[in-house]
Amino acid sequence: MSNQSCHKYAAIDSHVDLLYDLIRRHPEAPLRELPGAWVSLPKLAAGGVRVIVSAYFCKDAYNGPQAADNLRYLLDYAERHFAGLATIRSAEQLAACFHGTGEPGALLLLENADPLLEFPPEALKQRGFMAVGLTHFGTNRLADGNAVPHPAGLTRVGRELVGKLDRLGFAIDTAHLPEPGFRDVVANFSGPLLSSHTGLRAFHDVPRNLSDDQIKTILERNGVIGIAACPGILSADEKADITLLFRHIDWVVQRYGPHGVGIGSDLGGYSTTCVGFEDHSRFPRLAELMKNAGYPEDAVAKIMGGNWFRFYSRLLCGMPQE
Repeated sequence: MSNQSCHKYAAIDSHVDLLYDLIRRHPEAPLRELPGAWVSLPKLAAGGVRVIVSAYFCKDAYNGPQAADNLRYLLDYAERHFAGLATIRSAEQLAACFHGTGEPGALLLLENADPLLEFPPEALKQRGFMAVGLTHFGTNRLADGNAVPHPAGLTRVGRELVGKLDRLGFAIDTAHLPEPGFRDVVANFSGPLLSSHTGLRAFHDVPRNLSDDQIKTILERNGVIGIAACPGILSADEKADITLLFRHIDWVVQRYGPHGVGIGSDLGGYSTTCVGFEDHSRFPRLAELMKNAGYPEDAVAKIMGGNWFRFYSRLLCGMPQE
């Protein structure tokens, strides 16, 4: 199977730390002027990646009332530097990007929702954000993150915010939520669930990764799970290659089918290398591994982008995930 034949699959990456990578590695440089950046427009095109979910990562260091100022800084920075990557605000725009040949588009995700206690979620929705992850590694005012040794669930204000996000039609990203917070979200939120970038505890048994019960819960809610390319997520020794990335995907497919799993690379967000999947230009190679393993055409198309296309199309239309 040639790399060229696998390039035909339109891809969606459900978690890209583009903003984080540009700020730390290429400060004040516009995206269009960085063809060699880790995440770049030419590399997206080379991999057939038509849509990314761009993560706006608010660091734990800013948790508290000042977090809203950090979020405003990120919003302003992206507005000034992201020309060439249009924000997708409707199902029609999503379809045009996914099925088209023009410039790619970006769906928006907030990673660490502590700022939303001062920054109105309604304003976030107006800016085009569709999904919210409540925590990162540490403790914020909503809940504990996945690196807290003995985590608790949602706080009172965390439950209140989850209710507001539910009413506003957001999806909740359960990545970085330890099990107590995950259970509280499931109990207090009726809307769509996803895990934008994760690994599986079957391979690396840490709170950051999904247990089998969590996978079942997300899939029962018709959510989608994005498998990350970050070696520290995929493997206990923090060494990984594209074959291990495929094995995580295949583990889900063999148990639950190809309908609820996709790619959430986390490219831009870590410092090690997934050998053979170094950047977005390598997406066709992952499709090639699926084809060589006997996956039918429709299964490959779903995993590469179709599952995320379905999920976000329904979210943008305000429809339940059925």
